[in-house]
Amino acid sequence: MGLSGKVPELVEAKSALRDHIPVIRRFTRGGTVIVDQGTIFVTLICNKDDVSDVRPFPRLIMSWSGQLYDEVFNGLANFHLRENDLRSYGFCLSYE
Repeated sequence: MGLSGKVPELVEAKSALRDHIPVIRRFTRGGTVIVDQGTIFVTLICNKDDVSDVRPFPRLIMSWSGQLYDEVFNGLANFHLRENDLRSYGFCLSYE
């Protein structure tokens, strides 16, 4: 769940407990997402002086991290930035 999500509004708590479904609150902003065993969450924690050319706005951070991941996944499965996500065949890195 996102930081401001309210369990009674978003989760059928009795069913989740009964079926042993973990509900996790992440500290980043954004809405509630449903994930599976193939989901990986990545958090980049940087010293602002180390990325001084990146201003703290979602689109600018997304563009910067898109360039970073482009180097990481260079030539791998058609990796590209699209709307609010970094996508490739078989996976998607979403921004909240």
